Amino acid sequence: MAVYMITYDIKVKDSFEYQPLYEAIKGISGYWCHPVESVWFVDTVRFSADDIVGKLKPFLTLRSHNGDRILVNRCTESNSGWFSKDSIDWFNSRNRTWTNPPY
Repeated sequence: MAVYMITYDIKVKDSFEYQPLYEAIKGISGYWCHPVESVWFVDTVRFSADDIVGKLKPFLTLRSHNGDRILVNRCTESNSGWFSKDSIDWFNSRNRTWTNPPY
């Protein structure tokens, strides 16, 4: 498995429907964590960072200027932060393998 951080910046917040984006992120893997508002972590063996961006792009308004932004980055086991107990438990779970995906 590989753990990916997904973070985004929605430019037009008052008309944005977050729930479809959230469901798409959760659909990437059954193993996900949402520790802060615009940041998610998913643990997957099926998808690369490019695959994840491709799955989420339909939910965003991506333009060269003033559009929504998204960043997907593979993470390492080394991490630090101040999160909820649920988030800390997710990161420390034995289910997190922190290895490279098989592609």
